[in-house]
Amino acid sequence: MRFLLLNMFLMVTLFVIGCGSNPASGPFGEPESSPLMVPFAGTWTLEFEKTLEAQKAAGVSEEQIEQTRKFFADHPQFGKMHPDLTFEGNVAVGEGVISSEYRFFSMHTHDSQTCGKAWHLEDRFDPGDMSKCFVRLEVIEGLLYMEVYMQEGLPDLDDPDLLTEPSVEGDPLKCEYEAKAGNHPEERQVLVFSRRE
Repeated sequence: MRFLLLNMFLMVTLFVIGCGSNPASGPFGEPESSPLMVPFAGTWTLEFEKTLEAQKAAGVSEEQIEQTRKFFADHPQFGKMHPDLTFEGNVAVGEGVISSEYRFFSMHTHDSQTCGKAWHLEDRFDPGDMSKCFVRLEVIEGLLYMEVYMQEGLPDLDDPDLLTEPSVEGDPLKCEYEAKAGNHPEERQVLVFSRRE
């Protein structure tokens, strides 16, 4: 009986706090610091309604917005549309039983926006599910707007970004965000977060 209670306590604790949710505890080493990533440091909580508003402004149809709203209202067991994120340096870790991770690189600014790339792991301790994505971050009136375009399939094994360790900071003249995400606006995910106090 004592073992069963201990097991249940451990499972509930992991569910509430997440496993490996500290950005410094990942398998790919410590986060790298960069002045470009400082505005995003800290923990951010997904704002569901503001996210739907931003998605509508980005071109998502009213029908899709309502389907999304209904899905999450009807299925609370699935939790949030996207986990809350904790940014430290060039790493953002998603909270939950299984911690996800974005590891940002080639980041650069265009006015108030910070663009670049990231390796995304649904489970940060399973590199086999890694995907490459193109990202744009911007803080507007205290809210973090995060646009993500995820490339389909597994990474290309000949991808120079996979074969080398690209720097956190990149060249704005080599920005690929619009070339990749701009051609697929329907596949670009727009998320809005508020800073957790």
